Amino acid sequence: MQTLATEVITKAALAAGLPEGRVINQVASDNLTLDRPRVELQFLPATYRRTGRTLAFVRTEKNRVRKRELYEVEFSAAANILAEDDAWLADFAYAFVAALPRGVNDKRGNWVGIRAEKATFGKAPDNRVGDEVIEVFHYINELYELTFTWRVTADEVEALIPTFTINVSMEAKHGQEG
Repeated sequence: MQTLATEVITKAALAAGLPEGRVINQVASDNLTLDRPRVELQFLPATYRRTGRTLAFVRTEKNRVRKRELYEVEFSAAANILAEDDAWLADFAYAFVAALPRGVNDKRGNWVGIRAEKATFGKAPDNRVGDEVIEVFHYINELYELTFTWRVTADEVEALIPTFTINVSMEAKHGQEG
């Protein structure tokens, strides 16, 4: 699921105007050698809920397949947008959220819902000497919590009776005795 989440977030960030190759995993501390603007990703624990719902029945000539949802899963990712410019961050953040799809299908064909849950704006406090603000580096960020809702499914195959034969001679024989 982390691979799918990274792909979705990368596509949305590129569509919003982030340069190529700037979506990375979260780094331990802010590194001056890493280019800004960039998006740092952190994956949070997933929550599983047992459901057992029946999602679909598909009938073929020989089988009936029942698709069951075993678990509903909520998976969160934190996307930290790091920038140097307030105006760029405001424009990018709006375009980023607008570019996020409502959902996508995973490799098993199951729907994965995507929601931007909350955003937190961050700016370092001012360093002051008297009335003067000393600003060596002007860094700001906006941290988005994105929730991916997906499911764990299983297919149960039930064989159907393809043909049957009625033995007429046995039926006739029993009918004459009674």
